[in-house]
Amino acid sequence: MELLNSKTIAGFPESTLLGYTPIIEGLTPDILTDNEYQQWDGFTSQLRKNEFLTARHLFHYLLAQGELNPDYVLKKEPLGKPYAQLDANILHVSFSHSKDYAMCAISPKHTIGLDIEWCRRQVNEKLVRRILNENEWKVFGEEDPVKLWTMKEAAVKSLGTGLRTNLNELVLRKESENEFLITFNNEKTFQICNFQLLDHQISIAY
Repeated sequence: MELLNSKTIAGFPESTLLGYTPIIEGLTPDILTDNEYQQWDGFTSQLRKNEFLTARHLFHYLLAQGELNPDYVLKKEPLGKPYAQLDANILHVSFSHSKDYAMCAISPKHTIGLDIEWCRRQVNEKLVRRILNENEWKVFGEEDPVKLWTMKEAAVKSLGTGLRTNLNELVLRKESENEFLITFNNEKTFQICNFQLLDHQISIAY
């Protein structure tokens, strides 16, 4: 498991830690709470079990790296957005994984959303037109579609609404090569930090 050195990444949210690791088989489930264990034990796919357990071990690794209390407990908001709590203290948490890697971001300051995708994933034009509105298509139609997908998914995760939000309702604006803004319903605006690591597009919304 590794902690990202974010000091050289423009626009990376302050007070935020990002960890990454390959999906690992054979990790102990002893770190899971009773609710987490029931969820993990209910998965029929061994791959899904490995993803879930790897992500939870990564979360505890980040607590140690950030010298945070190891007794923080992972919980979920009603619509499924994760967070961690210890007494009255809240940590914002976001997970994402691809076929081979799991990543986790934690922040005591920012409501964050993390999304990762393999750079060589094939995204067809039809899907890009579904996630971009008409005005965005004119501006971003030539951008890497995987990059566009991760940025909008990260914003949805930060918003906490999941698939209930259409991606074309989120309007992109480019600030620099890897810094973007996304506005939802002309009301809520997210900053987006986008970069590449381990042949993956990575976006953090906050």
